[in-house]
Amino acid sequence: MHNLGKIGGKAAAAGLCLLAAACGVFKKDQLYACPAVFILQDAQNLTRFKPGPGRDIIDIRFEAEIFDFRGKCGFNEDDGIWAVEVELLVQISVEKGPANRQREIEFEYFVVLPAFEGKPGGKRIFTVKGQFEEGRTKLVYQDDVALNLPLKNPNDGGKTEIVFGFQLTPDELKFNRARQRR
Repeated sequence: MHNLGKIGGKAAAAGLCLLAAACGVFKKDQLYACPAVFILQDAQNLTRFKPGPGRDIIDIRFEAEIFDFRGKCGFNEDDGIWAVEVELLVQISVEKGPANRQREIEFEYFVVLPAFEGKPGGKRIFTVKGQFEEGRTKLVYQDDVALNLPLKNPNDGGKTEIVFGFQLTPDELKFNRARQRR
């Protein structure tokens, strides 16, 4: 497997694309492009409020941001059937809000493969549960995501897209979009 690269905080905040790096196949002379990985800009941040109508800073349970990811990919072929194996390390920062008295967090994020949308495995949702340590208000969560994507042709790897972000409620999505307009 070869590194896909990484996207840093400022580039991730802009919701930019990563990758187009060549990945090695297990044959020395042939290189294929890795899938393009995107953070969905509308779903890069999550502000979770306590239940109720309040949307002031004192109503925030926690805020989270997908701030970085890294990955690598490799290609394999078995009896004429190709696949690209992608490994991503997703990094999420979480900050405790004033309304979070129990210090607990729970949220979901998704990985979508637009080429497989509506098919089994086209969208995977991951649940994150945790707790802030006593006296701490910030934490960083890291998750490894492994994907095995079938390909008709190994040259299709670079045409394949992987998109991820937080699984938001309609109100959370509306809040993010309003915040972006400011």
